[in-house]
Amino acid sequence: MARFFGWLFLIFLLGATYFWQPDFFQHSYSILKHGDIVSLAEYLRSFGAWSIVVTIILFIVMTFTIVFPFMILSGAAGIIYGLFWGVVISWTGEVIGAVVMFIFARYFFRQIIAGWITKSKYLKQVDDYSAANGFKALLIARLLPLAPSGIITAVAAISRISFKDFMLATIFGKLPPVIIKVLIGHDIVFAGENMTRLIVLVIVVIGVYVGLWWYKRHKDQNKVKY
Repeated sequence: MARFFGWLFLIFLLGATYFWQPDFFQHSYSILKHGDIVSLAEYLRSFGAWSIVVTIILFIVMTFTIVFPFMILSGAAGIIYGLFWGVVISWTGEVIGAVVMFIFARYFFRQIIAGWITKSKYLKQVDDYSAANGFKALLIARLLPLAPSGIITAVAAISRISFKDFMLATIFGKLPPVIIKVLIGHDIVFAGENMTRLIVLVIVVIGVYVGLWWYKRHKDQNKVKY
């Protein structure tokens, strides 16, 4: 019964938020859909002193949608507030969004998933692993620059990772990717002035994924040998 009223409250809250400012969500969606970092920066700047709050709200909403890459909003934040404060605001927004989604998913879905876990030996092993090694696994996932943050958060929420481990892994793990996303998003717009840095950042991102692929391949080969 408590979850039923929780769903009702959530639906009411989302509906009230949308109907309070439908133009804001529709316009933001239109800009994000086209990946227009400059237009998004101009739109957010139009909110004046409230622009930081609006930016953080968008980060929270985007965590739940999973569809749009954070780089668009992070790049816009870098343009509006400068690289340092753009990173701080983007990191704050992503962390808050992850925490909100974690609490929501754990409260509404963990109990349902728990029934499936008890019936599956494999899922039970995965669940036990998340309880014992959740911090390390989540930290590694967070450090990936292009990883879908919302999906990672949802998976963590239905696992047995503690809230403390989730918070620490999210706080520390999100910072390096946020820096990369703000810089790349910013430098895409000002490519003429920052082409060298942009190329270096792209190479770094590619290097991270190539390194992970090589590590997994090497690990799989060793398993086959033994």
